[in-house]
Amino acid sequence: MTVARMVAVMAVAALFSPSCADVSVYRYRNVYTMVEPVVSSDKTFADDVIEMGFFVDEKKIHFTARNKTSDPVTLDWGKASFVNVDGLKHSVSNARAIFTVGKDDPEPVTIQPGASMSDYVAPVKNVEKLEEWTWYVYPLFNLKDDAAMGNRGKLIGLDVPVKAKGEWRTYSFRFEVSHVAPSEQFLK
Repeated sequence: MTVARMVAVMAVAALFSPSCADVSVYRYRNVYTMVEPVVSSDKTFADDVIEMGFFVDEKKIHFTARNKTSDPVTLDWGKASFVNVDGLKHSVSNARAIFTVGKDDPEPVTIQPGASMSDYVAPVKNVEKLEEWTWYVYPLFNLKDDAAMGNRGKLIGLDVPVKAKGEWRTYSFRFEVSHVAPSEQFLK
């Protein structure tokens, strides 16, 4: 299964999975287009090292990554950054660490040759422990009222340091809100 197909499956699952309350509290949804390192409406990127596909929801950036080399590839989440609309960079946490005391320093992830993995990241600044066993992830944008229409054209990003063939390089992914759509439940 290609990374693009895996991301499409993740996106459909996220859109049709019921939330805890079976309804979304958000009146609007952002639709994203990748604008860097390539322009891609399906939010996929590939080079000689890695193939990545993304799905951005209200609170997190989900992705699938496939190692295209014959050596292990490492993604260093402890040094990765979420780039906010104001251009400021914030540390991220991934699925393994986000709801733990280690959320501020997630461990690197290694992908074996030819293997794929799926994960998500969120800015650490958006994750709050409310009480024991109860965490909350704040949304990346306002999606609750008509001001959400102003999200269109705004950029967010993810900078990911990757070690491949003994060398580090940082991939900079940027996503533009290309459209803001009303949630279906609020159209009725």
